[in-house]
Amino acid sequence: MNEYFVGVEDHYAWANLVSVRTSGPDTVLLDRRHVTLLDPRLPASPYHHDSRHLSPPEAEELILHVTTSANHHAAAALSSLLADLAPAKCGGLAIRVPPLARLPTSAAEAHGDGRVMNRADGMIYHSALTRAATQLNLSITYFEKDSVLALAAQTCGTTTRDLERRLKALGTIHGPPWRRNHILASAGAIVAQVAAARD
Repeated sequence: MNEYFVGVEDHYAWANLVSVRTSGPDTVLLDRRHVTLLDPRLPASPYHHDSRHLSPPEAEELILHVTTSANHHAAAALSSLLADLAPAKCGGLAIRVPPLARLPTSAAEAHGDGRVMNRADGMIYHSALTRAATQLNLSITYFEKDSVLALAAQTCGTTTRDLERRLKALGTIHGPPWRRNHILASAGAIVAQVAAARD
């Protein structure tokens, strides 16, 4: 049975999921999709913007709605991906290192620390994706965006330049959209596959 790994490029309220399989020097792109992680009626940045002008109970309610929606959409997106690519098996998911160690326990906690407030909204969607992966029994590999290409190249026994060239070629083969962050997500998936093979 073919095994693949999913590299994630996460953003506020959406993400790109890039599913690849590697064999020796070859990387095969099985699927790439843009997924929505939030109901359109809800604000994408509740910590940084919308909750700041609400009473504490209203702020907590809004953040709960956004978090619940993100969790629902992330679970649906990953479940749909796994179903679409079956009978191939997903070996794991790779995603950037989380922007915070955890979500704030309250809106007040976020608003009291500029560093936390600037990262808390991104953490909602990152947490939703990793939570969904955990619920689906997928292993999670975290990567640093600045170094993931070099790490993936090292695990493949090639140079960073050569691996980047090969991953860029996937965009030529399959057409746009294929941007640098798709390439980094693919590199993350490669690192996850090598890590899984070592376990």
